[in-house]
Amino acid sequence: MTPIEVRGLTKRFGPHTAVDGVTFSVREGEVTGFLGRNGAGKTTTLRMILGLERPTSGQATVDGRPYARLVDPLRHVGSLLDARAVQPSRTASEHLLSLASSNGIPRRRVTDVLEIVGLGTVARKRTRAFSLGMLQRLGLAAALLGDPPVLVLDEPLNGLDPEGIIWFRTLMRQMAAEGRTILISSHLMTEMSVTADRLLIIGEGRLLADSDMETFQRTYEHEEIRVRTRDVQVLRDRILGAGATVRDLDATSFAVSGLDGSGIGAIALRAGIALDELAPVRRSLEDAFMELTSGPPSTPDAGAAPGTVPTATFPTPRPPDDSTVTPRLPRTLFGRTVRSELVKFRSTRSRPLIAVGTLIAGIGSGMLLANATAQRYPDLDEDQKRSFDPTYTSLRGRSLVQVALGILGALAVTSEYETNTIVPSLAATPDRVRLLTAKALTTAGISLATGLALNTGAFLVGQAMLKRHDTPHHTFHPPGTAQAIIGGGLHSTSAALLGLGIGTLTRSTAGAVTTIFATELLVPGLAPAFPKPLPVLLTKYWLTEAGASIFMTRRDPNFLSPRAGLGITAASTAAVLGAAFGTFNRRDVQ
Repeated sequence: MTPIEVRGLTKRFGPHTAVDGVTFSVREGEVTGFLGRNGAGKTTTLRMILGLERPTSGQATVDGRPYARLVDPLRHVGSLLDARAVQPSRTASEHLLSLASSNGIPRRRVTDVLEIVGLGTVARKRTRAFSLGMLQRLGLAAALLGDPPVLVLDEPLNGLDPEGIIWFRTLMRQMAAEGRTILISSHLMTEMSVTADRLLIIGEGRLLADSDMETFQRTYEHEEIRVRTRDVQVLRDRILGAGATVRDLDATSFAVSGLDGSGIGAIALRAGIALDELAPVRRSLEDAFMELTSGPPSTPDAGAAPGTVPTATFPTPRPPDDSTVTPRLPRTLFGRTVRSELVKFRSTRSRPLIAVGTLIAGIGSGMLLANATAQRYPDLDEDQKRSFDPTYTSLRGRSLVQVALGILGALAVTSEYETNTIVPSLAATPDRVRLLTAKALTTAGISLATGLALNTGAFLVGQAMLKRHDTPHHTFHPPGTAQAIIGGGLHSTSAALLGLGIGTLTRSTAGAVTTIFATELLVPGLAPAFPKPLPVLLTKYWLTEAGASIFMTRRDPNFLSPRAGLGITAASTAAVLGAAFGTFNRRDVQ
């Protein structure tokens, strides 16, 4: 079985065809160079192989299966598509650990691959300080994490200095000699000529050449004779008539192959044509590459048909260990994905800061609101005093808390899209439902813990302030107090999950924050300005307001019952999450 098989792969973006019926295979024990100009379709093809984009037609498989069906894919295929796809606030070790955790790869392997790529001394350094060359090495370390038999690398030489290029070339040759399958995309023909065993050349989305390197060099890299004359057309026709091949260079010169200098001179002499220049030139592989990719798309065979290219003999590839082929229980796979998400949360500095800041701000607002209410309490009339709810007084500063937790949930997704770390995340966990479910569970757990701690702290501090001013206050014993604190935690969880759904749909932090602010603050704030009965309906049924009664220990006719309100909030959040799951599962990663 060929490690990578591509059959009739086509990808259209509206009227534009990025990849058009591409078919090839990548063999084990070889470095295969995938060459093409910028925009030729190289990256789109690689992204379809790795399941990041869905083909319009055709199929790409790894070891006979679509990439998305691989168990522990990092143990099968190592990939590098974008060296800059790292969170700037993470260290090199944290970046690799988040990927390793999702595939059950031991922590010590992180240290090993950093040493292999020469980054062992900067393992604890934040990646924002890395140069492009260092990021390329880090991306290659991520590709090597699972010690995979197949490597797929997109432009891995960008940013490497000459020493780094030689190091990379040596490493690739060594890995190919071990029997690994290596597919490298590039637009550098010179480098591929000394690195690759085989060439695939793509132009305008179509495969133009599929050949072993030796045959390609023998076919295209040869000596020509440059001829310069004022009678270009006449001499050109005479040389063509002699059976030679002519390649135009400019208005006054052309290159001839198949005829030596003396033969060209004799033809010119018989025709009475003066020669301004007659000089041998060697046609390089770059010339051949430019010629192949500059003309109209075609499917020439560079001397060897796909499937008949002679291959060298290499050592037998290491058989994969049992962990790469034995199906894991879904619970084990999901647990790994959750652990990976927890690593991401800890190592993305903004998210823990938001959680801690929300906790402090929530407790502080509870204290301030309770203090302000205690000072106004003597001025309340008897009806207001009878309806006074000490618990709600401590917990009613929820709007900003809900916004903060919504942003926390949104960042679980939008931060990955904006740094393009969604690409390595999906390479490590191609099951998109499992990945987003793990993000949701992690977000729910963190927001629930934050919400419970915040509500408990705000309640205790608020009641202490009320007691200090000899104002009615509560302990944990009155009916409804525990429900308000626990229900408030669930309300916070709903806000965070709503943010996660919005972030998944928008893929933009700015767009998610704007939507969350509008949902949590703008619409409820403008409700009184709407014509009747909209203000009452919004207070009762708006997705962020319906659950407000959960914070109350006394029934308010202007609000739904706690359970009904929380049910509407949960149902609205579930609807947004459902749309997010559906969109995330079918959308290409752009």
